[in-house]
Amino acid sequence: MHVNHQHIRISLCLSYLVNMLSILSLVSVVNAQVSVGQISGTVTDAAGAAVPGTTVMVTSEATNAERTVTTDENGFYVVTNLPVGSYNVAAERQSFKRALKTNYNLTADARLTVDFALEPGEVTETVEVTANVGETVNTTSGELARVIDGEQVTNLALNGRNYIQLASLIPGAPLTEANQFDPVAQTTELSAEQSVNGNRGSSNNLTVDGGFNLSSNRTSQVHNVGIDFIQEVKIQTSNFSSEYGRQSGAAINVTTRAGGNRFSGSAFEFLRNDKLDARNFFSPTRRKLRFNDFGYSFGGPIIKDKFFFFGGQEWKYIRRSLDPVRRSLPTRADRAGDFSGRAGTLNVPTGYTGVNPATGATVAAGQPIPGRNVANLRLNGQPVGISTDGRAIARVYDAAEQLAISYVDRPVANNAVYELDTPFDFRQDILRLDYRFNDRHTIYGRYLHDSNELLDPRGSNTNSLVPVTPTVRPRFANSVLVSYSWLISPTLINEAKFNFARVNQDTQPLGDTWKRGTYGFQFPQLFNDGRFPEGIPEVNIQNFALFRGPSQIIATVDGDRSFSDNLTITRGKHTFKTGVLLVRSSNLQDNQVTAYYLGIVNFNTAGNTRTTGNAFADALLGNFRTYSEAEAAPVINFLTPINEAFFTDSWKVHRKLNLELGLRYQNIAPRYAESNLIANFDPALYNPARAVQLDLRTGNIVPGTGNRFNGLVRAGSGATGEDSPEVLAVPAGAPRGLYQAGHFFAPRVGFALAPFDDSRTALRGGFGVYFNTPEGGVSQRASQNPPYTSLAQSENGNLANPISGLAPFATYNAVDPDLGTSYTMNYSLSLQRELPAGFFLETAYVGNLGRHLIRRPDINQVPFDVLSANAALPAAQRVATNALRPYKGYSEIRMYISDSTSSYNALQLYVTKRKGNLRLTGSYTWSKALTDANDLGEGSEDAFNRKFSYGLADFDRRHIFVGTYTYAIPFFGNRNGFVRALLAGYEVSGITRLQSGDNFTVVAATSTGSRRADYIGGEVKLPNGERGVNGWFNTAAFAPAPDVRRGTSGRNSVVGPGLQVWDISLRKRFAITERVKAQLQADLFNAFNRANFRDLATDFGTGTLDLTTGRINPGNTAFGTITTASPGRNIQFGLKLTF
Repeated sequence: MHVNHQHIRISLCLSYLVNMLSILSLVSVVNAQVSVGQISGTVTDAAGAAVPGTTVMVTSEATNAERTVTTDENGFYVVTNLPVGSYNVAAERQSFKRALKTNYNLTADARLTVDFALEPGEVTETVEVTANVGETVNTTSGELARVIDGEQVTNLALNGRNYIQLASLIPGAPLTEANQFDPVAQTTELSAEQSVNGNRGSSNNLTVDGGFNLSSNRTSQVHNVGIDFIQEVKIQTSNFSSEYGRQSGAAINVTTRAGGNRFSGSAFEFLRNDKLDARNFFSPTRRKLRFNDFGYSFGGPIIKDKFFFFGGQEWKYIRRSLDPVRRSLPTRADRAGDFSGRAGTLNVPTGYTGVNPATGATVAAGQPIPGRNVANLRLNGQPVGISTDGRAIARVYDAAEQLAISYVDRPVANNAVYELDTPFDFRQDILRLDYRFNDRHTIYGRYLHDSNELLDPRGSNTNSLVPVTPTVRPRFANSVLVSYSWLISPTLINEAKFNFARVNQDTQPLGDTWKRGTYGFQFPQLFNDGRFPEGIPEVNIQNFALFRGPSQIIATVDGDRSFSDNLTITRGKHTFKTGVLLVRSSNLQDNQVTAYYLGIVNFNTAGNTRTTGNAFADALLGNFRTYSEAEAAPVINFLTPINEAFFTDSWKVHRKLNLELGLRYQNIAPRYAESNLIANFDPALYNPARAVQLDLRTGNIVPGTGNRFNGLVRAGSGATGEDSPEVLAVPAGAPRGLYQAGHFFAPRVGFALAPFDDSRTALRGGFGVYFNTPEGGVSQRASQNPPYTSLAQSENGNLANPISGLAPFATYNAVDPDLGTSYTMNYSLSLQRELPAGFFLETAYVGNLGRHLIRRPDINQVPFDVLSANAALPAAQRVATNALRPYKGYSEIRMYISDSTSSYNALQLYVTKRKGNLRLTGSYTWSKALTDANDLGEGSEDAFNRKFSYGLADFDRRHIFVGTYTYAIPFFGNRNGFVRALLAGYEVSGITRLQSGDNFTVVAATSTGSRRADYIGGEVKLPNGERGVNGWFNTAAFAPAPDVRRGTSGRNSVVGPGLQVWDISLRKRFAITERVKAQLQADLFNAFNRANFRDLATDFGTGTLDLTTGRINPGNTAFGTITTASPGRNIQFGLKLTF
């Protein structure tokens, strides 16, 4: 695997041209995230009286740029829109000594308070104080935020050197697994999902230098910025000002490094090798790994005090195998049709007969299959054995066995273990130019380019599959940002930003293992347009690992273009800020192949009218429960316009009290298809009198009855050139995005009270409303809908003729025409205190309420009492499920609706020390997150009973502790050269995390499908001495629910193993010359090699009655066990040269 560098060079040239043309041709897309801050304060005399008319000068240490203001009648001054960096602040007034305070580190959107108490004397005398401040008390706003500066970013032991891990170090941020952001362990390093303060992981707003840094699906980044290119990372978690919008979760902004008046740079390489690592708990061997991360950075002046540059490149080459996973495969005997070694029901299915091979006697349907071998079955008096397609299914599992690193040929769960090679190549280029025309006009531009290529042996980003469909995914990302600042007057500043981001990504299959012909599949595809006709179907067999062909053969192009303009006005005690944000996003989607296109076959004994009682035996015979297939979707370009504006007033009511009042306007429009090639199902348009009639046995549509497109409506005025009778049979007129745009006003209120004169204590709080912009998949899924594509589903059929007759539409993707915009209401109250010895403490109550959150239930769900009554009938009398649904002619209708809620309440403690040789942070969160839907794609077992679905969120972690530390060992620095070179310059740092375990819901197989199990009593949690890999919770507390009602166990009623991670880094710094330094580094991730267990087997399976004890035993032999673990100890070595 390698990155095509010629392709990259061509891509770079084209990207520069496209980006510049885009900036010149449109007024659109930058997020109003800021990468500047402010310094304010009060100037008094020795007696504490205000000193108006004092000249205050703020000077950048890096560029010597200077801003000058004068204090007002209250002695107050404020300097806004200062770029991130280190500053010196001076105050001059006749009859007083000049006061100078140095080394103030200003972070993005920080509000530093620098007060002066002037001493009587001559202005030619200077009183200088070096600040060397740690975390400072915020006396100007009520926001909760944390800043990680560049030194911390590079010094902490970040697994995979991935900056996004920093978002998990703040209060209220749980990890879902120990190596959540490690690109060596995960598929890529671009994930942006991180729940913060009980918000969904997809609700965060990621920016780079204020430019939007999320792809259209809101779950992955455009750029994962290299940590050697980062000046700082700021994470705002609650009650931030009205200047911030677009998403309702945390606001995470990366500020890139800029050049200064001194040349500086670095070269680095980090490497990892499996020979240094410990094996995973479940793996007999270490997983393969070769990890090389190398690059450089260089910056400095082009023209001193005026023109600066910074640039760098980074490469990551990863040759790895993923964490081992255990999967359930049928045994070799099973695959040959011999089930004599497997317990459980195996009866002659309806319509078949059996033959006793010894006597020749005929065995009727419903009786055990003679010899427990499908070779002894007859259909219409003829031997059937294993069908052609059933043998193809068996061959896929033969291939899957060969790919396993270990396989046990026994009828037990998780009998195969996989460690899959997933090569990943990555390159990033960055260039930033800063130009200062004069003291009033400054501009900077930043360009970022990423290219990567991933080989995924699973083909679909999920460990739930057996790896028979490898794919390759090249990806190219480019962004350009230009920011212009105009100091109109000392009290009036304007800042404008343009941003353009573009992501190109393809997914293509490799080899022949994904093709139907490789295994001998012969059943016909209903919709075959000749593009990719050979892919194997998705086959989902109850109790066994599913497999599928390429679930995505796609080409996508994401574009995000924006313009923002902010104006800051200082008037006395008020600092007003107002601005606009204009966004134009696009997503060109060429879904050439999806899983539906290749066919989805479900073999499940529940509801199957021709089941043997064993789903794999059904598969060998070809007797499926359901079959679905869809026509390939058309190529569509989706567009999203976003227009926002804000106003905020930072009002210094009193020397000790500051209020921040703001209002944000958001015109949130849905994503729409430029060509109008989408359609929707609207329940209000469905007319029962015009419904089709269905064959009760097969669920197929009776030809010539009703309106097959009953309830459908096309977007806008319809699509040009689409004039087939099927298309014209559907009326047009739906909103272009399938639901209406909205106009929203989000108020924000915050306060900061400094009760004492020393500004070392602050009581802070606030309330705000935060709206979410549309998430990518809401309207885009409608591109797969009829009448522009055809979908079909069949029940209780055979693969020899999977679609017999006119079947109802398969899963229909719908959007509620009245879909609302989701939002959260955030509120907090905190107390900050600066403590002796450089310590800082904050205690906070943090809460939020989520409203109109989106979920995706099946609104065409069969009422449970009807489903239950049907399941109770003899197999020969059961009605097809589709014939029982409310909206006839459709199977599932998965509709996005906005009626979900969430709540979060937390006590958060945060302590830090950023002065001296020992620097540390510590945070503790005690919280509870509740919801009825974890994300917008979540369906519901009971679609219309939100109370049934309400409970602990998947991302709820009751207790979270995170500590970071850096200790510069101070010894031997004053010894002679040899001793100092050998023993001085050592530093140790690390990250420690302790948190509660994941939450799991217990389900069981019933005649009405897999659903929530019953809680039948007893303590769910086992005593500490009894818990382990082979039994984590009390399985006797659960049983399958009866067919007449829902299960009584709650959502996420089982808590899994906790997480404990110690990542430690040891560094040795030494000087090569006066300016050139070197650093040797060793990083130990999971340093103490703790087994952090992850997933639990919480599927009870089909219950079997124990006649001796009267108990119902689980059909899943793995029920209650632990199935996966995070990696063991990993070791990384690094060398860095700096000058």
